[in-house]
Amino acid sequence: MADFQSRTKLRLAQYKREVLNVHEDGIWLKNRQPYPHILPAAQRQLNILSAFRDQFWAWFDQQDIRLHSDFHHLNSSQALCFNLFFPLLMPVGEGLPSIVKILGLTGTPIAGARFEFEPDSVEGTNFDFTIPLDTGSRIYFEVKYTEIGFGSAKADDEHLFKFQNIYQPRTSDRFEASYCTAAGFLKNYQIVRNLWHLDLTAGDTAVFLFPRANGALKRTETTLRACLLEPYRSHVIVAYIEDLISGLGANPRSVPEESALSEFRKKYFPSSATAGH
Repeated sequence: MADFQSRTKLRLAQYKREVLNVHEDGIWLKNRQPYPHILPAAQRQLNILSAFRDQFWAWFDQQDIRLHSDFHHLNSSQALCFNLFFPLLMPVGEGLPSIVKILGLTGTPIAGARFEFEPDSVEGTNFDFTIPLDTGSRIYFEVKYTEIGFGSAKADDEHLFKFQNIYQPRTSDRFEASYCTAAGFLKNYQIVRNLWHLDLTAGDTAVFLFPRANGALKRTETTLRACLLEPYRSHVIVAYIEDLISGLGANPRSVPEESALSEFRKKYFPSSATAGH
């Protein structure tokens, strides 16, 4: 059986033809080759679900958000993040309390939920989505879809300087010893730089959100759970997108556009579209 990434790309290629009625293959910028699961760059707006596509792009034009270079890929995790959370923001964040409840957290979302949130402009990490709560804490989301892992960083002068001058002073009190070295930190760079931002005084939580069906990402759970010391470890949640949309489906009022959830399932998790919700 093909892996999750291969199966999903084949299915999204069919989705592109049959649902979006796009038959031209888009180009992967990295190698300049066409692929069936990629939209032509000029049609990248179709990667947002039709239930709120016009509303989203009108909103997006007023934001300071940079699209990823691979946003026109139908398996783009940035597009998935937009398609999952944007309907919950409309009209005034009505669906966000359901997310907090599904995750088992306390607190009420307040104004200021953002995509591509950058807590520290000097350090430079962007979280895929962030929900501020009335408790003064934030929920930080890192969202994956067909990726096979989390990124590392080269041990070049730039990253070594950044480790020594920015990260290292705040590693020994939160990370296991092997992640406090330059080699261990850079090997697990995308994971640990996200967790480095956790503010326990404020009560922050980091949520790593990906498909349960993606076995390659499930193998990273050991690192996600083991790299931190307590009490930081208790502020990390590994959650599955399938469970999140199931929870939202059980409470239709949490999604102002019920059709948005139906479209989301059809595009990203069609096996759940006919499940008992």
